[in-house]
Amino acid sequence: MLMSSRPWQALADAGVVVVPVDAERVELRHAEHHASTKVLARARPLHPRDLVGILERQTEPGLLIVPAASPAVRAMLDAAGWSWLVDDGRQVTGVLRVAGNRLDVGASGNEVQRRSSGRRRTGPVPWGTFTLVRRLLKQPYATQQQLADLTGLSQPRVSQALRWFTDQGLVERTGVGWRIRDFDRLLGWWLAEYPGPGGLSTYWYSLDPAITQARTVMEQVDTATRRATTVDQPAAVLSGDVAADLIAPWRSPNRAVVYARNGVDPAASGFVPAAEEDATLEFIVPQDPGVWPVGVPGASRRSTPLPLADLMQVIWDVHRAPGADAEEAVVRLWRELRSRSRRAYGEAVA
Repeated sequence: MLMSSRPWQALADAGVVVVPVDAERVELRHAEHHASTKVLARARPLHPRDLVGILERQTEPGLLIVPAASPAVRAMLDAAGWSWLVDDGRQVTGVLRVAGNRLDVGASGNEVQRRSSGRRRTGPVPWGTFTLVRRLLKQPYATQQQLADLTGLSQPRVSQALRWFTDQGLVERTGVGWRIRDFDRLLGWWLAEYPGPGGLSTYWYSLDPAITQARTVMEQVDTATRRATTVDQPAAVLSGDVAADLIAPWRSPNRAVVYARNGVDPAASGFVPAAEEDATLEFIVPQDPGVWPVGVPGASRRSTPLPLADLMQVIWDVHRAPGADAEEAVVRLWRELRSRSRRAYGEAVA
């Protein structure tokens, strides 16, 4: 995730409103000052030589989020007019520049942070591989070329991933295409390894019922998107508790998760910024293309009042949701996905 809940909360505490523009850019608002900026996040501290390459590749100053920043790195960022935040896992400090105005964030914007926030995934996230698992669970007996078309991967990359899954005993090749061998192990692997949708997340609070909150923001996204362009796919999809309640009702939803192709400002619809633990709505502009549903055989034809995210995404969001009964909701969704997958494979050979 480019901006996790800690930087979001630190900026909110500093009086800065963060509005996602897309999966990489945000609009920062402080008092009467507004500025659009690109967000870059790094899982490891940067050496000055690393920063030189970043500054050379970017055409304009942005916001850099790192787990630690040496005095030399901070000096280079300040000289280049960049904003920066240090998120060491306990607190967030840094310097923000909004329309030329400097704002210290956290306990001390000049404090040196030397702690790393622990081991994190480095390098580009292999979204295509995670999407491949999504499609394998739903698309019966697909060929490598079909899987490449469904995931956006090259055929050699699909072949490489399938070879690894085959070695693990999770999938197998048949005379009519690829099939899963162990549904539960494959879905378990995906849930354990999936790093989240990436992009930008913001957190909001409202007194309205969760489904009303979701509908309000999704309509706001839809209106803003269709002003700019006409899209065939939904501009926003629903996930989390509210989506789970529409698929396999179990508990009363108390938090909505909305994925959008482009950002909007939920404050314009009456929401107020909130800490992650207090939020009733999480609004995400994701990087992961697998979040968006695709029409594959075996999908439920039951209509829902709002478009839903890919079912595996719903399971992941419910799995990380607060509440003692989240696991039971996950089990119900897991069974629903297994049932859909079996129906798809059964229909394919009928």
